[in-house]
Amino acid sequence: MDEQLADILKLGNKLDASDVHLRSGIPPVFRVAGVVQISSNLPLSDEELHRFFESTATPTIRRIFESRKDVDYSVSVPGISRFRVNCFLQQGTLAFVFRQIPFEMPTIDSVQIPNIIVDSIQRRRGLFLLCGPTGSGKSTTIAALLQFINLNYQVRVVTLEDPIEFLFRDAKAEFLQRELRRDFMSFPEALRGALRQDPDVILIGEMREAETMELALTAAETGHLVISTLHASSSSSAVARIMGVFPTDAREFVRDQLASVLIGIVSQALIPKKDSPNQRVAAREILLNTPAMANLIRSEKHEQISMFLETGSEIGMISMNAALEDLVVKKLITCDQAFPYSPDPEALMTRFERKGLL
Repeated sequence: MDEQLADILKLGNKLDASDVHLRSGIPPVFRVAGVVQISSNLPLSDEELHRFFESTATPTIRRIFESRKDVDYSVSVPGISRFRVNCFLQQGTLAFVFRQIPFEMPTIDSVQIPNIIVDSIQRRRGLFLLCGPTGSGKSTTIAALLQFINLNYQVRVVTLEDPIEFLFRDAKAEFLQRELRRDFMSFPEALRGALRQDPDVILIGEMREAETMELALTAAETGHLVISTLHASSSSSAVARIMGVFPTDAREFVRDQLASVLIGIVSQALIPKKDSPNQRVAAREILLNTPAMANLIRSEKHEQISMFLETGSEIGMISMNAALEDLVVKKLITCDQAFPYSPDPEALMTRFERKGLL
């Protein structure tokens, strides 16, 4: 790796930055606890950025970039961290985002994952989804859950990623980790192959299109635990998004499949702590697929899911507003910090007023 680039990434690690942004004409930019900070370094030149690319990209990655003008891959700085890289063009010049992926494997304790979620991924079959925007900690949460499986169960885990993020070392479980463009050319193709590779658990880095979703549902139905992420802002929007990618004449079958195999959906957000803004705490909406929830999915009453979450606390479900209220009560975040993450700010305000928090 280029020495100058390594120094920039080491600085990002020292600052505990989740992302490092590099583009021509400005100094390196670091995202720390969700906030963008422009460094005092000298501006980077286009020549330097080309040098960074040449020092980190394989010939295959370079060819993909030449044809697509945008490519994802991963790099490591020994003794510091791994990084997920997106290289792209902006205004005709190279630009990068380096997302930091620690070498140290997260655990369910370090990520503070509730027991109800841990219990959910100990099933032998079914579909478990983690939702949230980019930068909400989905990859870290899933890595902690997979590491729990790794330490406790003698199973075979196949991961399909773009690119590979956390590197697992076999403990009780056996891991087979495959990367898009290096080990396979499409998620549907890799998922079909995975079903012939004797998996117990399948991680799909992201469900992006109907074919991947269809195969994921089939895999969950035929005796595999399938874990995946979905870009959706809430549990109800996740269900609606899955249904929305299928043609009308296929939806009845897909509804029945999803209602049958879904284990749960976690929608997650990371919020800076009130007293330690460089640290963030997770707010998690948790949906569990009970018979009543399955009926809502089968009848495509997505709009009622949010209301159902409000009444499911006895079995471990929690709405995002309830999760945000809990963080405010614990004095981890302020009321003002909570509102931007709420799917229904007016209802959240009512909660705060009722508790005398405002």
